[in-house]
Amino acid sequence: MELELKIRKGDISITIRGSSKEEILQKIDDALALLEGAMEKLKVKKIETITIPAVPIVEAPHISPPPASCRDAIVKLLSTDWGKTPRTLSEIIEAMKINGIYFEKARVAGDLLALTRGGITRRLKTEAGFAYILAQPV
Repeated sequence: MELELKIRKGDISITIRGSSKEEILQKIDDALALLEGAMEKLKVKKIETITIPAVPIVEAPHISPPPASCRDAIVKLLSTDWGKTPRTLSEIIEAMKINGIYFEKARVAGDLLALTRGGITRRLKTEAGFAYILAQPV
């Protein structure tokens, strides 16, 4: 009569077969050593560290009282120290969102164009695309 003993550790298992209990017990030490050796070879030797770059914190000015229109919000934002540096459409929209002011991108872009045509803002070409600044300090 053939006897069988399975030993499992993690995802690895070893089967010991023998014709008697004594034969299986004699093989058990070799089987356990084999199992430990297999576990050591399968262990991850090197742990990789992944560095995730920090997301830059956007500091936008607080504007109050709440603006009456999209154009008013743009002028108020660009009138602050933050607005003294030319700002892209995306930066202006993000600053508006931080202040709880929500307008569609097309609306903000249209109002920036109208303000530029009216001489209130200037549009500058930068590496990031067009950026806007007040033409005359308010």
